[in-house]
Amino acid sequence: MPVKVGASYVSEVAYEFARARRAEKEEGKEDKGVLKELKEKYPGLNITVGTGPFSGTGTNNLSISSKILKEMQENPEKRMEYEALIYDVAHTDVNSGIMPGRKLKSHGFIIDDKGGLRAWDISGGDDGRQRQQSYLQRSEKKNWWEEMLGKPKKKKKKSPAQFAQELAEKRKEAERKDQEPQGLLAALQMQGRPVAEKALSNAGAKDGLSFASKNELYKYLQDSFEIVKGGMASISGKFLEKCLTDEESRNKLLEALQAAEASYASRKDEVGFQGMQITVDENGEVTTASSKSTVSINEDKRRRQIAAAATQGDMQTVVTLLEQDLQQVEDGLKQNMCDEAEVAKAKKLLELARERMAKLPDRAPTSAEQSAMTVNMLV
Repeated sequence: MPVKVGASYVSEVAYEFARARRAEKEEGKEDKGVLKELKEKYPGLNITVGTGPFSGTGTNNLSISSKILKEMQENPEKRMEYEALIYDVAHTDVNSGIMPGRKLKSHGFIIDDKGGLRAWDISGGDDGRQRQQSYLQRSEKKNWWEEMLGKPKKKKKKSPAQFAQELAEKRKEAERKDQEPQGLLAALQMQGRPVAEKALSNAGAKDGLSFASKNELYKYLQDSFEIVKGGMASISGKFLEKCLTDEESRNKLLEALQAAEASYASRKDEVGFQGMQITVDENGEVTTASSKSTVSINEDKRRRQIAAAATQGDMQTVVTLLEQDLQQVEDGLKQNMCDEAEVAKAKKLLELARERMAKLPDRAPTSAEQSAMTVNMLV
């Protein structure tokens, strides 16, 4: 689930990574300089200093403002925040935001002077090259990577029969226009000659479906299957090409996607279910993987901390932790990572801590009280 660090939302695994790196620093390990360490940590990431777009080749470019690098060098909190962000950048699948029929030529992220995140890409297809930029304030978007890469627009799902009918009608209309006489001479030449409409290409397809290209077939799959539209299916272009003329391969693909769609529908509301990925290789072999992630509050630990707090100051520390717990499980509830019971548990503990804090003395803790609190904060 997204975790807020400083002004940035990052993934939970990125947060844990950055926290571990900070712990290493506090243990006194050698500091080689922020930029050098980042390059060593991410050898596959082309990290440069600056904020200019469209610089670099490949899809692994990251430009960082010199101001941000300086903040990372001087401020441990900022270093932790941006190391977590860079972890997410390095593990973001930028190809998922490219539409079928276009090829991503180069791509990069930019962390600017104010800590905002920009992305640029250069893609190409039959209609030439495209250069585009996007900008996002990460502090306003918990899943900034999804927003930045783009989400497919929702379209009304069509049945295979409806799509096949529309496809046939469009082709017939295009062929009719192609065969219409052009100008007076063409009209005289065509006079008395009937214009015959061609049958659908792929006439041997018994399922009634026919596609002129891989892009056309892929669009049909997007309209027909939620998992394809949502970027959860990766299908080999070579196998898609085979499906254009081979009915058996096409049926195999449709059956695999239908099975995956049914599995996704049955699991998407399951607590902790975060998504699935289906991969179809060039031979039509199917691999399916799913992910699950949950968030919960450590009730036993928080109760021990509440019991150990002997002063208002110590209890305020526990209250702050419980407020963070509550925020996490509330966010987790929205993302299907926990249920209402977990939120209720956090609220109950927070209420208990606040009630007890009002009854505690407002003074510094004794040595024994401080030791007891320290133990319960660590264990």
